[in-house]
Amino acid sequence: MNLKAILAGALVMVAACATPAGAWTQIGARDVRDRTDRDVIVVEGPRQFERIKLCVYRNPVHFYDVDVFYRNGGHQDVSVRARINPGECTRVIDLNGDDRNITRVALVYEETSFRRRSATVRLFAE
Repeated sequence: MNLKAILAGALVMVAACATPAGAWTQIGARDVRDRTDRDVIVVEGPRQFERIKLCVYRNPVHFYDVDVFYRNGGHQDVSVRARINPGECTRVIDLNGDDRNITRVALVYEETSFRRRSATVRLFAE
């Protein structure tokens, strides 16, 4: 009887944690070294999004510049100049205009653990 109750409770918790339709999708990732680095995350195919965020894993990363480029030739310079710790994300960045078709996101950043390690930055969009 207790096993059935536990399984039923687990099923209810899984259903409650189901991902809504407008959930964040990872659209790219890059490894960051312990020096100032410039990387570009290319977004394949016509994919339209309203907002993005960058999440950091393993070690802290200091962002200096983030530029979003659109298929129509437009460009958005995003002010992110901040140190983001592992397990944290930047603020949600609203993209200019309606659903925007991103072609690439250019990043200038560095890993800042002072131990010559690397970090991973993942780009999410919705």
